[in-house]
Amino acid sequence: MKINVNGNEVEAYALIMKKENALEILHGKKTVEIRLESPKYLKMFTDQAKVERNRKARAEGRDEWQVPIRNDIGFVHFYNYANTWALDCEIDEIGTVSPIKEDAEFLAQEFGCHEFDDAWQEYEGKPDEEIPFYFYLHINAIAGHRGLE
Repeated sequence: MKINVNGNEVEAYALIMKKENALEILHGKKTVEIRLESPKYLKMFTDQAKVERNRKARAEGRDEWQVPIRNDIGFVHFYNYANTWALDCEIDEIGTVSPIKEDAEFLAQEFGCHEFDDAWQEYEGKPDEEIPFYFYLHINAIAGHRGLE
């Protein structure tokens, strides 16, 4: 989708969000949005051409790998289902994390995010295939908003 930032139309991810989370972002209490991996978010946040090149290289036994996370869109448009409010944010990083100790520490140290502080113990010692992964978006700045105070 396109949003207006400083008089320019820019591409943005469109994501549904609870108003309470949007207000935390607006007031500087939250700087990271975390979304559980799903087919929707895999398609949204990954460059499918790079994913396919990685698969092909692995199948051919080549030790080549490109980070498949997209970096071509620098904004996100958060809104509710009724579209009674919106929050446009500049993002400077999209990455992946899991509810494991190292990622919980990374989120806390880098972004002051404590969403995995208690969750990682549940997955300690489990095989990788049983541990979910999440996309995170680091919010760099507020680009605009409506219907929020």
